[in-house]
Amino acid sequence: MKGFLYKAKGVLALALAMSMFCPQVFAAEAISSKNQDAKTVIEGTSELTIGNTEEINVLPQLTFEEALRRVKKHSPDLKDLEATMDMLWDQEEKLEDAGITSVPSYDYKHWVPDAWYLATAGLFKVETGQKQTTIGTQLTELGLEVGLKSMFVNIIANEKGLELAKEAAEMQKTLYLQGYTKYRLGMLSKYNLEQLQITYEKAKNSLEAQEYTLEQLYVKLNDMMGVSVEQRYELVYDVTFVPYEMGLTMDQYINAAMKDDLSIALMELEVETAKFNRNYVPYSDGGTQTAQLKLTHEQKQRALRTAKAKKEVLIRNTYLQIKDLETDYTSAQADLTKALADYRAAQINYQAGNLTKVAVDGAEMAVKQAELALQGVAYQHDMYVFMFENPSLLADTDSAAAQ
Repeated sequence: MKGFLYKAKGVLALALAMSMFCPQVFAAEAISSKNQDAKTVIEGTSELTIGNTEEINVLPQLTFEEALRRVKKHSPDLKDLEATMDMLWDQEEKLEDAGITSVPSYDYKHWVPDAWYLATAGLFKVETGQKQTTIGTQLTELGLEVGLKSMFVNIIANEKGLELAKEAAEMQKTLYLQGYTKYRLGMLSKYNLEQLQITYEKAKNSLEAQEYTLEQLYVKLNDMMGVSVEQRYELVYDVTFVPYEMGLTMDQYINAAMKDDLSIALMELEVETAKFNRNYVPYSDGGTQTAQLKLTHEQKQRALRTAKAKKEVLIRNTYLQIKDLETDYTSAQADLTKALADYRAAQINYQAGNLTKVAVDGAEMAVKQAELALQGVAYQHDMYVFMFENPSLLADTDSAAAQ
């Protein structure tokens, strides 16, 4: 179930390494007069320039609510369900015009004339189809909402991760420039210079990969909304972390959830359909399918009981995951506090001449990464709370994969 959620921890492990890489860098900043020679090597021979990162592009804002409205309006699945419901209403009107207005009782087994069976069974099928379509529409809308939440979180996280990746690449570029200067002065071996170059190229490749990932996410988002794939936005999606309070005992919550769960409601309709087919039989059947219809009804009942038991486990586990994320949030807050303290210490040491500017930049990047990790936990917590409050979205992944 965590597959589609943003994993904030470790998003830019490379960035944390920048301030620690190559101890020889400490003295290199004092030799900045010859850095232009290294720039010529990087930008000319090696062609490792990052490009212009100063371009400012004002983007239109897109709120989550507006995006959800567009997604629902564009959704082919919702359009199909709407068309299905229109067809079922039309069929019901025709049956009512023919005098078939209600489904007889089917709590016990009995046989009816074939013509009457066709008419009343048709009405049962139409009414059941209407219920299934209504539930299917609600499930589809929930699925679109949780999918859009995931899309917003991933795009925002990747955009902020991309900013860090750019800083990491620039930092590696600086380290390589300094390394080249030291190499020219005989203070650094060729091997260590090559290692700096390799690390710089890896940082640049990582930056390009993140850019491609972000582009793919925007293509998917725009496809969901039915707009041009080229469109870009400033996404507005504010999540405030608040520890979750259920207000009920777990047993009380589960009992209430089972009554409202849409996936369970669909299975209950399958049980009712099997019961109708078992007990309401046309004369022409002659009892030839009695055993099979009885077995089907019993199988549907067992499947419903199993689904309810699995749903209960999923609800309990989701609540535990929410509480686990609240612990993670506290830890992430502590990590951010430490990163801020380390950054302040680095600034002081830099002013005292004990650290390089690159080391200070690395400490600053560690703060940004800690902030990103903290926000990532908040996003995950928000997602799990949403699913916990809409348990229809909770599904057994092993069962889903087997189907």
